[in-house]
Amino acid sequence: MKKTLIALSLVSAVGLANANSMIADTHKNNGLENDIQASEVLKLSADSMSLKQMQSKRYETSDQARLLETAVAVLQDTGFTIGEVEPMLGTVLGSKNRDALEGEQVAANVLLILVFGISVPVDDHQKLMASVVVDESNQVKGSSVVRVNFSRIVWNTDNQISKAERLEDPEMYQMFYNNFTKGVFLEAHEI
Repeated sequence: MKKTLIALSLVSAVGLANANSMIADTHKNNGLENDIQASEVLKLSADSMSLKQMQSKRYETSDQARLLETAVAVLQDTGFTIGEVEPMLGTVLGSKNRDALEGEQVAANVLLILVFGISVPVDDHQKLMASVVVDESNQVKGSSVVRVNFSRIVWNTDNQISKAERLEDPEMYQMFYNNFTKGVFLEAHEI
């Protein structure tokens, strides 16, 4: 448990520092002052317990190194670039850049151009971030708990941050754990 708290604090601090740095750099470039606070990205919602359950899964192994290797493989297989692996803390951090263009925003912008002759910035690109923490289970001896967290920062066509948010789509977490569980099984059976 102590290791988990240290690891989550480190992941949160690194994520918060990176998010604050990105926001600060963007503000320097476009003159905005604190439109989006990185601390808002990490704020717990009323559904934080159900979110924790969605983000966490227990595995019947105490081989945390193998679980970290599986986490790295799953993230890489889904397009993430691994930025940091800390075996002593049981953490993996990864990110990937993706297009953030949404059809509805573009259509609304075209309508504004046609009707009023003005254009507004629309979402353009995003950085998806993943953090995985592996720790021993406090509830079942000889087992480990894996917790993954996904978040993103979105920039618009004016290169301003338009969104910074934790991703809470159950399908995203289910897909991660489906792939993770398959990876654990294949590695355990040396397939």
